[in-house]
Amino acid sequence: MKNPNQEYFVPSNTLYSSCLFRSHRSSGAGVTVGLLLLAVLSLLLSGCDGDGGTTTPEPTPDLGEVGVVVNSVEQTVTLFRVDDPDESPRTVDLQTGGDATPVGAAVRGDRALIPLGLYPAAVLVDLKAGQVIRTIGLPQGSGATGAIFLTDSTALVANPDRNSVSHLDLEAGSAGMEIEVGRYPQGFVETDAGIVVINAELENFQPAGPGTLTVLDPEAMAVTGEVTLTGQNSNSGVVTSDGRLFILHGGSWGADDGSLSEVDISLSQEVAHHEGFGDLPSGLTYLDGSLWASSWSFGIIQWDTESETFVRGPDDPIHPAGIPSSAGLGVDEEGRLYALTPECQAPGRVLRLGGDLSVRAEVNVGICPAWVGFGWVDIE
Repeated sequence: MKNPNQEYFVPSNTLYSSCLFRSHRSSGAGVTVGLLLLAVLSLLLSGCDGDGGTTTPEPTPDLGEVGVVVNSVEQTVTLFRVDDPDESPRTVDLQTGGDATPVGAAVRGDRALIPLGLYPAAVLVDLKAGQVIRTIGLPQGSGATGAIFLTDSTALVANPDRNSVSHLDLEAGSAGMEIEVGRYPQGFVETDAGIVVINAELENFQPAGPGTLTVLDPEAMAVTGEVTLTGQNSNSGVVTSDGRLFILHGGSWGADDGSLSEVDISLSQEVAHHEGFGDLPSGLTYLDGSLWASSWSFGIIQWDTESETFVRGPDDPIHPAGIPSSAGLGVDEEGRLYALTPECQAPGRVLRLGGDLSVRAEVNVGICPAWVGFGWVDIE
């Protein structure tokens, strides 16, 4: 465990907004935007989708489901009504400045927590009001590529460049205890055995060894287990309806070596490893007895958890709206699948797919959509 009294990054939104304003009006604006795009693509292609998942309250007549899309290059969040996707979506400016590269989020009820990638901070957003509540600084040089809510007022954020996770007090707007985990943590999964930290084991965005998992007791904030996996560049995970934990590995860029692990977290061991998941799959999602994943390289794949075979594999992928690539996936409360278009130089779209995988609805979002999740707000 690291010293909680170390130096922390203190965000200054006014300063960074001012610097961004000047840079986009100077002769170096093209360089600034180009470097930002390169950083975002490095995070996305290394499999960093920072997925902390969605914690869903019991739906009531007073709550309405809202879609949440993180737009990385634009540094905004798009909010849309799930029951009326044709209604004009709202845009929330994360007020971060030019160094931020958000590629994921965690959602709990009417709040979203967005880690800022290469920028050592996370932004808490009020989904009902459509505005930033506060920006929380993380340890200097930490980065921020994954988040998960523990309670309404506490959360964990991964610090990939410090091989640790930070415990956040969301009401105080402060980062406290820092816990050492594996190398380059970038995501979390909540299980009955504790919070599982997914460590990609990367150096310079390239695999430096097989992925690992660190299991945390959320009450004691202590490490209770570790698992070494077979695949490389572990990036996302999900627990299925029958309680099985699966971890997706993106592999190396261009190596076509994506894979999938099944883990018995109570035994702290990998119990199965499946190859053939293509080039840099990420964003593992569970729906109707299948695991779904997306890739900028080939689109969307579907893998049946019962037969442990592909329904649609990388050699026969799903191409929403005919687009042979996808930037991310999400599932709403009604079990409908959403896909993000892979566009980082112009505004993108989120596509809602029907049972036949055709596009049934679409929402215009910001530049470089990287993650989609869902929350609940009081619709009064």
